[in-house]
Amino acid sequence: MKLDVQLIFWVDAFMYLMLHAALWYGLARFRSRVAVLWSVSGILSALSLCVLGSRGLIHVDHVVVFGQLLMALGNWGRQIALRSLDGPPDARWLWGMGLFNVLALGLSFGLHFSGAPESTIMVVFYSFYTLNCLEYYVSGRHMARSHDSIGATSVRWAGLVLSGSLGIKALAMITGIGSDDVYEASWDHAVVFAGQFAGITLLSVGFMQIFVDKAHRSKIAVQEQLAREQEHAALVLEHSQTLSSLLAEREEIIRQLTLSNKSAGMGALVASFAHELNQPLAATLLHAELIQAQVKATQNAGRTIDQQLLGTVASHIVNDTQRAGDIIRKLRALFRMSKGEFSKIDFKQLVLDVLDIVQGKSALEKVRIVSTFDEGFRLTGDVTQLQQVVLNLVTNAMDAMSDIGHRERVLHIRGLVLPGHLDLQVEDNGTGIALDKQAEVFSLFKSTKSEGMGVGLWLSQAIVESHGGTLTFASQPGQGTVFTLRLPSSDYVLPA
Repeated sequence: MKLDVQLIFWVDAFMYLMLHAALWYGLARFRSRVAVLWSVSGILSALSLCVLGSRGLIHVDHVVVFGQLLMALGNWGRQIALRSLDGPPDARWLWGMGLFNVLALGLSFGLHFSGAPESTIMVVFYSFYTLNCLEYYVSGRHMARSHDSIGATSVRWAGLVLSGSLGIKALAMITGIGSDDVYEASWDHAVVFAGQFAGITLLSVGFMQIFVDKAHRSKIAVQEQLAREQEHAALVLEHSQTLSSLLAEREEIIRQLTLSNKSAGMGALVASFAHELNQPLAATLLHAELIQAQVKATQNAGRTIDQQLLGTVASHIVNDTQRAGDIIRKLRALFRMSKGEFSKIDFKQLVLDVLDIVQGKSALEKVRIVSTFDEGFRLTGDVTQLQQVVLNLVTNAMDAMSDIGHRERVLHIRGLVLPGHLDLQVEDNGTGIALDKQAEVFSLFKSTKSEGMGVGLWLSQAIVESHGGTLTFASQPGQGTVFTLRLPSSDYVLPA
């Protein structure tokens, strides 16, 4: 009968080994450290049963030490694996269970090497695992809150079966109705082996069920997260397309407003343009009449035409015609529809062209214009839009000085080249901007002038910002205002 019980130990060990090896193989696709820990721990328990069933084949000291050590490590490893299904185990629990195992092993080894009876060592062994296996029941209850009920139920029942069968054996030995020989074929040993077989099977099934359930939930969570991210990406793309469309519409509105604002402001410049064109055209007419009179006089008197006089008058006609053509060219450029095309610009010449256009208005308003420019006053931008900005600033400055009668009206234009950017300062010595109006200077449909539309400065600021620049001002009521247009220099590359 002795050999038969040892055979049962080895069969039980083989069952442990095959069961946990099969779990390891089945869960390998998950590449989980927890699954590996569970499987390796079960294999250690299988080795423990081999050692415990080999007394007579190996030294009894080796049986006691290695058999119990491997059993403790295997059991503790499975408990850690179960606790790890919901994240890292609590440190206090980990240290507590570790200390409990160490104390039990220390007591068992101490009893063995001090010569205590084998029955006493067996009572300590079975009593320890009766209490230790209750941890499976506690873990099952804990996991029932968040995991599949079948798996958690299996773990709870496994804990009860293991603790119950081991407890029966310990109680039988304490009361003297159980066998004191570990290899004797007795009813209490049958209860232990049956309990071990049933408990380990339930425990492994429960662990696998909980593990797969957790992996399935994680997969679903990842899929849901991916779906949310795809939905978010689609919304971002949709919003990006909508924003691009809105930005394109904004640019088109700015271009349309640029032309409309020029047209709306032309009423104040009509007299200036008429005066500017009238001068060269009137001079051309006079010179043409002079030539006509000279030709007629020489024909009547039979004299030769004065070639020097004719050349001088013709030269004046050409100059006056060029002057008129130049004014028309600048007006045409001013009213050209912007296509939003950026190119390198001689900003000094652009400002001078605008000043040339408003020359008539400045003469009528008796405004003296003083302009200075640093060398290299160039940038990259849209000519038509920047003309609109400069025109707005200059005409606003002249309008601000219309009520000044006690001092000379002076408009200072300064072009400054600074590291990385240009500054165009437009300074007047007019009435300034009231303090309660300064916050609304760049607001749409808010104007500091009674006849203003409230578009010019808002549009100017929008154009400047689209060029990567800023438009600011400083005003002292009663003394004047200076607007500063700051733009990147010609080596600045605009963002796409």
